Amino acid sequence: MIRFDFSGVTKELINERGISKEDINALSPIIKEAHDILSSRRERGEILFYDLPYAKDTINQVKDLAGDLSGKFKNIVHLGIGGSSLGPKAIFSALKDPFHNYVSSPRMFFLENIDPEYIASLLDNISAEETLFNVVSKSGATPETASQFMVVFDLLKTRLGKNYKDHLVFITDPKDGVLRRLASAHGIRSLPIPKEVGGRFSVLTPVGLLPAAMCSIDIDKLLDGAAKMADIVTSPDVFKNPAYMYACIHFIAFVKGINISVIMPYSNALYDLADWYRQLWAESLGKKTSLDNKDVFTGQTPVKALGATDQHSQIQLYMEGPFDKIINIITVKHYRKDIKIPAIFNDINELAYLGSKDMSELINAEASSIRAALIKNERPTTQIEIDTINGETIGALFMFFEVSTAFMGYLLKIDPFNQPGVELGKQLTFSLMGRPGFEDKVKMLKDSLKTVEYMHIEI
Repeated sequence: MIRFDFSGVTKELINERGISKEDINALSPIIKEAHDILSSRRERGEILFYDLPYAKDTINQVKDLAGDLSGKFKNIVHLGIGGSSLGPKAIFSALKDPFHNYVSSPRMFFLENIDPEYIASLLDNISAEETLFNVVSKSGATPETASQFMVVFDLLKTRLGKNYKDHLVFITDPKDGVLRRLASAHGIRSLPIPKEVGGRFSVLTPVGLLPAAMCSIDIDKLLDGAAKMADIVTSPDVFKNPAYMYACIHFIAFVKGINISVIMPYSNALYDLADWYRQLWAESLGKKTSLDNKDVFTGQTPVKALGATDQHSQIQLYMEGPFDKIINIITVKHYRKDIKIPAIFNDINELAYLGSKDMSELINAEASSIRAALIKNERPTTQIEIDTINGETIGALFMFFEVSTAFMGYLLKIDPFNQPGVELGKQLTFSLMGRPGFEDKVKMLKDSLKTVEYMHIEI
């Protein structure tokens, strides 16, 4: 079970800085418009993420491939960036022991950046003979993943000869792109990413499902949780649809000048879920142009925090800084493991009160206290409480946040499914690296990186 408590954003609790029922009702026309857009695009097959839990053919392909590969590798290295990595990593962090790689196999490594030191160190410390490399890119041309793949491909061919292809899996476009062509040419195993699913919405495609299944995570439970949530978050009634309510709250807050959305789980296991949320919220909602082609420069900045750690880091700012943030706390009612604090030092008042308490009682007390303090200081605060961390609740949270984000996009009257702002950086990178066809970008890059002498300090 998941409980959504949005009381901490209301005028009843945070006075005039809060949101009233009338504020929500006043949005009725744009709520209906956003719901209709999502529903019609889904019916036309343009938006597929709602229906991924029912994609039986693809799910069976994932299970079959995971079964074929099971027990054959000590290491799995996942090559991908952005949505190709954040979702799989969030699943792994949430549902596997945090020290899995130290005590169990297959060990899972996420190679999600192109830092040469990090890549070299990983490759120096694993054996190609014991490793499966899972390459994830819809186009295959993303320069970060492409460069990683080229290094790995050469390494495997050098070390393993004709057996190189047994150590590769591609997750890519069903028909097009570089990896699809290479899969066909070299006989490399592959799984599809549906064309209708963008990277940041792809966690319940083979992008997230294959790494999970390879690590013995029950993907049926993930999908069941997502399917149950999908049934709820398709309701047009905002007061019965937590995803729509979450989006409406953030939209009203944004209109009032709150341009930062903080996601703060009280669980280390959910910290990478917060990272996944950051990309989903930022890349979907940060847009220059509206649906009617006007410049709007809109978007709400997502920030991740970790309870209780960041009570001693970020909370001071949230409590007494600018009124520009909404804080979204995620709590866990029943942790999967617990520790009893021993009843010792009974003669020391500062320590004795903790004795015989469970560590879970302490972390949940801190979550409740911070939430109360934020509300007392008129800081809009929401709470999502899950009974426990398992496949069903993680799958449900993925679906909840994806629908919230898509709906928020249409409230803002922007397209939540594109990312035009990413493209210029890619094109300039192509020009610097000498990719044919991008020579015209070189001058733009040089002009933008001119040195202004009074702002240049060299020591």
